[in-house]
Amino acid sequence: MIAKIIINKAGFHLFCLGLIILLSGCHAYVLDDAQHDLRSSFTSGKYQESSELLQEFERKEVYKSKDAVLKNLEAGLIHHFAGNFDSSSVFFDNAEILIDDAYTKSVSRGFKAMLVNDNTLVYDGEPYEDIYLNAFKSLNYIHQNNWEAALVETRRMAFKMEQLDIRLKGLAEAFSREDTTGNMDWHSGKVNIQNSAFSHYLASILYAKTGKPDDSRIEFEKLNIALSEQKKLHKRAPIESEKLEKIKDPNSYNVLITAFSGQAPIKRQEDFRLWLDGDDDENSFYVKFSLPKIDLYRSRVQSIRVLTDSLQPHDLELIEELDVVSAEVYKAKVPIIYTRSLLRATMKATGSTFIASSVRKKNKGLGFLVDVLGIIGQESSEKADLRGWQTMPGKAWMNVINLPHGINEVEIQYLSASGSILYSERKSIEIDEQTKLGLIESIYSY
Repeated sequence: MIAKIIINKAGFHLFCLGLIILLSGCHAYVLDDAQHDLRSSFTSGKYQESSELLQEFERKEVYKSKDAVLKNLEAGLIHHFAGNFDSSSVFFDNAEILIDDAYTKSVSRGFKAMLVNDNTLVYDGEPYEDIYLNAFKSLNYIHQNNWEAALVETRRMAFKMEQLDIRLKGLAEAFSREDTTGNMDWHSGKVNIQNSAFSHYLASILYAKTGKPDDSRIEFEKLNIALSEQKKLHKRAPIESEKLEKIKDPNSYNVLITAFSGQAPIKRQEDFRLWLDGDDDENSFYVKFSLPKIDLYRSRVQSIRVLTDSLQPHDLELIEELDVVSAEVYKAKVPIIYTRSLLRATMKATGSTFIASSVRKKNKGLGFLVDVLGIIGQESSEKADLRGWQTMPGKAWMNVINLPHGINEVEIQYLSASGSILYSERKSIEIDEQTKLGLIESIYSY
């Protein structure tokens, strides 16, 4: 009788645990759908709709407190392209503070996620997201003519890039110290990029415009190093240095044109299952692994042309492929993610097999039920973390031009490989004797 009560209690506790795990897994899929909807809205250029959609997700608690970094990143970029630069910077500031806070606690929290999946963790942002939020903060400040603040953001970008290897290796070492099993090989991959061409391009311009030619020259040299590093990652011909020399001469231009194309890399889930069927039911072992894979969005844009009433057509230069750099940086984090997923899935499977075996000794039927619940629990709880900054663009194109005083009409044309116009956008900018650096921004996400 006592044994029967114990078994019934065990069954009840297993049922409750299974329900908790199932509900945790379900919310992650709800968030995945919300991310897809937000990406679709933003890429259509409907910034007001995107903002309202984000607010709706907040009301419905689609974004939990653990997803606050993600919510602030999305809001920051939506407000940036809606022209709300103050609000945008506030959201990006929030995201940066939360990323720093979450990073310091990521190891202890990481081991608490062994019961369910990485989606239960506080999202601490991908390393590349932490870098590129500063790029858009810098552009916010340029729009507001706060060049010193814009320079601070470019320096933060450069510093974070330089620290990537150290940060990821430190994370791997911390996980290794916390891992009491001693069976996992914790390590990170190597980050093959240490420079952001985007940050050095902006910094060289800003230093030139603030009367610091030596600093501008140094940043220009770093820009060439960054472009040299990044050309190894893609098939495009490197930009000729002579085409960029103009940015060091502050008197040769008064407008910076920045255009973005494409979309952020897309995270997808890959599932792997292993069933070991022993000599009898007691020796069977089932384990499921769910791993994230990152894919690049294939943009149709191959070049961008700028037309004005007063100048010859200008081509924008592809200064940084944010998507390619992001995927490369993410690769260095993959060994940590995979090791944690492997450890978690193995622990779940081992624990489930042990409980089922113990129960089966007292009640074979209930033991079979526990086996089935264990499989269901793994299927419902093992889910890759697909959270990411959905509104981040894929590529950054830039150039500087010198426009005459008065109101100028500027047309930005996004071209396909054949040279046909995929999309064009017209912008107006007023230039007077006080204008040192105007900024025109455009985006086409396809």
